[in-house]
Amino acid sequence: MIRTLPLLALMILAAFPAFSHRVVVDGGRVQLRGELVNSACAVAQESQELRVEMGQYRSNTFGEVGSFSTVTVPFSLHLVECRPDIASLVGVSFQGLSPAEDPQVFVASAKATGMPGESGLGLALFDGQQKLIIPNAPPEHYFPITAKEMILHFSARYRVISLPLVPGNLLTDVWFTLVYP
Repeated sequence: MIRTLPLLALMILAAFPAFSHRVVVDGGRVQLRGELVNSACAVAQESQELRVEMGQYRSNTFGEVGSFSTVTVPFSLHLVECRPDIASLVGVSFQGLSPAEDPQVFVASAKATGMPGESGLGLALFDGQQKLIIPNAPPEHYFPITAKEMILHFSARYRVISLPLVPGNLLTDVWFTLVYP
């Protein structure tokens, strides 16, 4: 036993150089991308993840295909740190899914299933003058940048895109982009 202990110690010491050998293997490439923009305004924190509560509607208050709800729900986007020396105008473009039945509205999905068009309703957005905003299109109206802070007013209404209407919780995801002409 005493003879095997030094032999075992010698074998362990001889193995250390094998563990300390460094191997370099080319693992691939990482590309990091970013974007530098000349943005005249920033979106205020409270407008970055905006939730608009549309309320509850009775299905019998809607008419035929193409008719709007009688309720208009207002919402606003708050812009801060605006610099008129960078740009004099700003527009807002809204993006999201549009149903094939009516490309002038956004999909109002049944919250439980997430299936587009299942409700029979779409969501229409309007600018401050109640002009319909076409989804996924450049803005038709631009706001003059005259102050460091701006509040842009919009509204939303449901529109019938197919019948029959199916009651349930509705969800519409819409993204917006600031556009400088």
